Amino acid sequence: MSAPHYVVAYGGDERSKVALRTGADLARSLGAVLDIVLVVRADTPFGAAYPPAPDIESLVEHQAKGWLEEARASVPSGVPVETHIRHHRSVAQGILEAAADLDARLVVVGTASGGGPGFTVGPVATQLLHASPVPVALVPRRHESPGLLERIYCAVGTRPGAQLVVRESVEAARRAGLDLHLVSLLEIDEHDGAQESARRRATELIATAAKDFTDGRARVEIGQGRTMKQAVESIAWDPRGVLLVGSSRLAPGRRTFLGTTAARILRHLPIPMVVVPHTDGEPR
Repeated sequence: MSAPHYVVAYGGDERSKVALRTGADLARSLGAVLDIVLVVRADTPFGAAYPPAPDIESLVEHQAKGWLEEARASVPSGVPVETHIRHHRSVAQGILEAAADLDARLVVVGTASGGGPGFTVGPVATQLLHASPVPVALVPRRHESPGLLERIYCAVGTRPGAQLVVRESVEAARRAGLDLHLVSLLEIDEHDGAQESARRRATELIATAAKDFTDGRARVEIGQGRTMKQAVESIAWDPRGVLLVGSSRLAPGRRTFLGTTAARILRHLPIPMVVVPHTDGEPR
């Protein structure tokens, strides 16, 4: 069985370099080939430079090749790596077309972040999250490379279709020999009387998932707080881990779609998040 391919969306900037380091960690941990893809924006007949600049294209191409050479050199030895230049009017679409041509199993992209933990998605990451047929890994801008991964966290929701992301997590954990943690994050107002019932419901769902998909071998954790920030911070996230979350039920067909809950988790999460697309036949 051939090794899977993981695509890193690269642009030579700092967030791209952080994404590349995380992509290398993922590839080394999960036995994948790392494909570094840099998309050069293609001009349209209606967007030509004025006055004409015939050497601009060759200069951009030269710079792109230089960035990719630096990127390749920064990847740790032992990780199979290939570099690619693509030309497209849309960076996100160029990345997706490259991923399709390479039969990639994952796209890794960097994000913006504020002064603390958590991160926000930029235009390219947003487009990928609403169109990718393969999982998309979002990396905090200041995320430090932990080296080899040791555990996979899986966010178990309360809505139909939650079993999909559990299956993906179990498969990845078993393939790489990593610890698996099933996590449920609850926003509970202690004064509305629903705290215990909400926690009991989450406990039942996560315990069932652990039994059905992992034979009880996964660790189960429930984080809670009056806000999502408090719920996320109540979990002791291992920096050598990643969190897998499912796509919103609004996702069309087999596509990723970052839901509102996942987006709120993202703002406070200190480790990479992988958004898993729907599959055909999954409950919507």
